[in-house]
Amino acid sequence: MRLYRSEFAAGGGSIRFRIASFIELTGQKGVALLGGAFMTLVALLLSGSRGGIAATALGLFGLVALTVRTRRTREEDSVAQRVAITALVAVLVGVTFLAFGDVFLGRISQLGFRDNSRLAVYAIVTRSILATPLLGYGYGTFADVFPMFRDQSVSTFGKWDLAHNTYLEVFQGLGLLFGSMLVASIVLLAMRCVKGALTRQENETISCVAAGAAVLAGAQSLVDFSLQIPAIGVTFMALLGAGVAQAESSRVILAD
Repeated sequence: MRLYRSEFAAGGGSIRFRIASFIELTGQKGVALLGGAFMTLVALLLSGSRGGIAATALGLFGLVALTVRTRRTREEDSVAQRVAITALVAVLVGVTFLAFGDVFLGRISQLGFRDNSRLAVYAIVTRSILATPLLGYGYGTFADVFPMFRDQSVSTFGKWDLAHNTYLEVFQGLGLLFGSMLVASIVLLAMRCVKGALTRQENETISCVAAGAAVLAGAQSLVDFSLQIPAIGVTFMALLGAGVAQAESSRVILAD
């Protein structure tokens, strides 16, 4: 995004010249970046993860929406840049989905979007939360607490180590009071990134990316446990920290 914004010749020349400049930039400096994005999308589609792919789509939508709404000093130039970037992202995602989306579509045709086992687990975890709503059972104790409430709505085969819903697991472990404080702290940081993406005049890309990552992680946490995987959690915290650091205008920081 920063590459196309800084080097795409949108401010002058004919339409043919702009198209030629766009193609030249894509074929030279943009190859490595687009190749990395392509490989990431292929890996995601071949995973067949319904929640992961849906959450990624929401994250990309949030990223593109913030990019389009970002205020720039040269509005007439930024419109052409935004249209070009949005079109490039749409084409990349669309072509990749058409070529490698068979696994994802096949899984949806077989299983649909609902998972009755997970819905039953969510109901059981909710009952366990209501049993000790204030203080919870201690963070990370789901595997020990769940068997005490498990009933025949869930198959007797297999062991549930995780709730596949980070929010419910947080509330079960920390209670509604401290669990809400933990979730709210992340939401506040994400909202700060959104504010920075909308208000900064330059260098807002990092805040846009952090906000998009927050949408992705927040959505997937409803149906999975991605943030409970240390590598993903640390990466998300690094992105969120960078986004918050860039959320404030440098003019405000210098004035303070």
